Amino acid sequence: MDLWTGLACLKANPEVKGFRRFGKGKGAYVNVVTCVQSKEAFQERVKRHVEGMDCILVELENVQLLEARMNEEDFPEELITMRETASRQTTDTVFGTFHIWDQEDSN
Repeated sequence: MDLWTGLACLKANPEVKGFRRFGKGKGAYVNVVTCVQSKEAFQERVKRHVEGMDCILVELENVQLLEARMNEEDFPEELITMRETASRQTTDTVFGTFHIWDQEDSN
């Protein structure tokens, strides 16, 4: 099993009353790290955990092995701590900072 990472775009599940995870925001982007066997397993685990947080996974971008991502010059520093946590807790899904957005995409 390897550590995988990706950038998740989340929105609140409209069926959940009183949802407050994003404050008044419409959704959030968040880095995710977890220990799985494949890209497909990563996508499935993230989707399952996001649903458990009363969110909808809108998209999952830049899914790749964590080490490959950390070899890029612009990798987020939070991945260092997330790697340590995911290495110790291999059955967990580690979420980084939620970067909340306030407006719906008008494209």
